[in-house]
Amino acid sequence: MPRVSDEHRERRRQQILDAARRCFIRQGFHQTSMADIFAEADLSAGAVYRYFKGKDELIAAIADQAVNGIVRLIEPIVTADPPPRLDEVVRQGLRTTSEFAFGEDGFGRIAPQVWAEATRDPRLAAVIAEKYETVHGLLMNLVVAEQRVGRIAPDADAADVAKVLISTLMGYILQRVLIGNVDPDSYAAGLAALTPPEQQP
Repeated sequence: MPRVSDEHRERRRQQILDAARRCFIRQGFHQTSMADIFAEADLSAGAVYRYFKGKDELIAAIADQAVNGIVRLIEPIVTADPPPRLDEVVRQGLRTTSEFAFGEDGFGRIAPQVWAEATRDPRLAAVIAEKYETVHGLLMNLVVAEQRVGRIAPDADAADVAKVLISTLMGYILQRVLIGNVDPDSYAAGLAALTPPEQQP
């Protein structure tokens, strides 16, 4: 197929995803109809259904894009050589995630809906689980690097520490959406305060 045709299909697919995301942010998944998405995208039903069979596929695709975006942003932070201090990784990771999640695309405002949908939709749950493993692997490698330089206890389970770091990012997004009383720096400072000074490297 000519390259221009592939580019056209990708632009049209993204047009539909952008429209669906805007609808989901305004109305929520369950209150948004496919007709709402057709109108928002300014496309016919046939044009949309050529790319997505329904809302479930749209939700999964938006979630996939969002987590891929977060991975691209945090990967340079956690894979730096030499490894940065874990507290600095947390601070930078929160800043980066916050800018991405609450920027123009607004993924942070629909993330809780995605997580809720994943509890009922096995296909979406599989997408979330796959992306979770990617992020978990990155953070686990960072924890191991921190253990090598003595900034994390050598007998700590790196996989467990990485799980806690992921929950920190998810918890930040959820609290900001629901309560709105957090920002990256204050959240990171609060986490750092949980470690007694004599235990901080």
